[in-house]
Amino acid sequence: MQIRVYDEGATQDCLLVLGWGNRCRHQNVQWLVDQLAAAYRVHAVELPTHITDYRREWVGPVQEYTADLGRFDLLGHSAGGLTAAHIDADGIGNRVYLSPWWDTDLPAPRSVLDAVASLPITKPFIPIDTLDADAIGDLATAQQLAEAPSSVSPAFLRTVFRAQRSLPPARDAAAAFCSLTDTVVDPRAVGERLPADRIRLYDGGHELFSSSGREDTVEMVLDALQHGPDTL
Repeated sequence: MQIRVYDEGATQDCLLVLGWGNRCRHQNVQWLVDQLAAAYRVHAVELPTHITDYRREWVGPVQEYTADLGRFDLLGHSAGGLTAAHIDADGIGNRVYLSPWWDTDLPAPRSVLDAVASLPITKPFIPIDTLDADAIGDLATAQQLAEAPSSVSPAFLRTVFRAQRSLPPARDAAAAFCSLTDTVVDPRAVGERLPADRIRLYDGGHELFSSSGREDTVEMVLDALQHGPDTL
């Protein structure tokens, strides 16, 4: 896990937990960091891609890092939204989720995928063909797409399913932004966890920051992050 700090002299902290395969070197991720850095000292978490235990490899290291922060606001995208939902720290202020991976619109019956996930295999070999420009967003770059994960292991599926099934209750100071046309995660899971007045929809792909409508929405994201879901 890599955590990069962008300190432009702001006195507030924001913990940004990026999605599966997102890296700070990606142009669109840097755009998001730049928006946040206008108001925050940004702590950007790059999650490891191929894991076998979400608590040990995603949640645990992020939770440990928060011990050195005071009060901070929390922004999580996709797998980062799944990870962030498990984080419990006294210093957390507002929580905002961008297309959180709280469930998946599955290509096969869950019983079949559960059977696959039960295999004792940690090597990625199951192909992933959904992370293209149509799914990610119309501003997705060639580098971003080339570096996207292309396969998963049964162990990865198993631990993600466990993370989704063991989500704690949503907090009061939480809001989410998602697209109803998302083909990477299931936006219905957002509606099942948060009331409608704490959800805002946008037009675009799975990544708000890789979609051309991002300029129309980013101010709402920042308002919810700084001032809470009542601003929506």
